[in-house]
Parts: sequence; structure tokens; C-alpha cells
Amino acid sequence: MKSRTTQTIRTVVRPIGVGLCVGIITATLLLLGAAVLLWQVDIPRGAVTPLAVIAAAVGALAAGLTAAICAGQRGLLMGALCGTAMALILLTVGLIRSGGVDAGYAALKWAVMTLCGAIGGLIGVNRKRR
Repeated sequence: MKSRTTQTIRTVVRPIGVGLCVGIITATLLLLGAAVLLWQVDIPRGAVTPLAVIAAAVGALAAGLTAAICAGQRGLLMGALCGTAMALILLTVGLIRSGGVDAGYAALKWAVMTLCGAIGGLIGVNRKRR
């Protein structure tokens, strides 16, 4: 009989960890693409923030999708947890890097990332199996 800790790690911690890795890599690659786009094309500075939010949202969606696929159950919860964890990681990095963040922007980013992560989780748990 497996211990409760081992079961928790296998059913919750591992899927969220894998999802976070995929989400962070996805968001990083999208941000690199956006940086190249901004460098090559004359895009107004006002487009930087929406591009960053979109990259974070797509990363959270990928994280939720991956976590739900790994877990095979509780997609909404897994996705929302991944989105929230990614938002907390971004908030922490922002606080360390710049010493402060705009509370309204941080709350908006958290809400968008949690929602996108939850949507990704729903898609991941309800996808057709091959």
C-alpha cells in the first residue's frame, strides 16, 4: 500500500510541476518571439504590456493543459493552480527585479492567468484519447 504522501506527490505535485515547466518554457519562447517582433517591426511601446499578458496567458493555458493531461483528473483545479503558481512566480520575479509592481496590473495578470490555466485544464482533461 502506497503512503498518502507518495500518492499526493503523484496525483498533484508532479502534474503541477510538469505543467509549470511547460508553461514557463512556452511563455518564455513567446516573449522571445515578441522581443524579436518588437526589434524588427516598428510597434508602439504601448503594445509591450498586452504582448506580455498574452504570452503569460498562453503559457498558463499550456501549463494547465499539461497538468491536466498528466493528472488525468480535476482539470479545472489543476489548471487554475498552475495559472496561479505562474502568476506568483512572475510577481516574485517582478518584485525582486524592479522592487515593486503595479497592484492593478498584477491582479489583472493573476486573473487572466488563472482563468487561462483553468481553461487549459478543462481542455486537457476532456480531450479525446487516442
